Amino acid sequence: MADVCCEYSIAGLTLNNDTGDTLMLGGDGAQGLDGAPVRSQVDPKGITSGGIVHTKFYGPRIITFSGEVLIRSTTVEDTTAYVTAINVLEAATVSALQGILNTPSNLTWTPTGGSGHTISVTYGVPGQEIQFTGNMLPGERTFSFSLIAADPTIT
Repeated sequence: MADVCCEYSIAGLTLNNDTGDTLMLGGDGAQGLDGAPVRSQVDPKGITSGGIVHTKFYGPRIITFSGEVLIRSTTVEDTTAYVTAINVLEAATVSALQGILNTPSNLTWTPTGGSGHTISVTYGVPGQEIQFTGNMLPGERTFSFSLIAADPTIT
């Protein structure tokens, strides 16, 4: 499972930021970074038992992030400021992701106790666009979105 405790940065957006308002990953909030997907074709062998296993290749990675919208800059008791902070963070997230719709950007992260990693990604996986759901209350406002890496190699 990918490290959901470290910071992830993409297109000027930081998830799990230690300070300030942020998108905080949940328990299974970073998927698609563990093993590269495998593309494999198998055909029947014909009149004998078995099959023909063709050369395997890696496919594109679909990386999905999900979790909670976390506001630290104000308290929920100041309702207008709290909702404004949510709206500002969400608008910045949408803008950052839309900025990499067709232009790759590097997703970077350093797993806890490990070395830094990078993968080139774009935004725009059909059906997995940015979604904000839930009430505008602490612990109830959630997000999810996916990125795609044509080359599955993580450096």
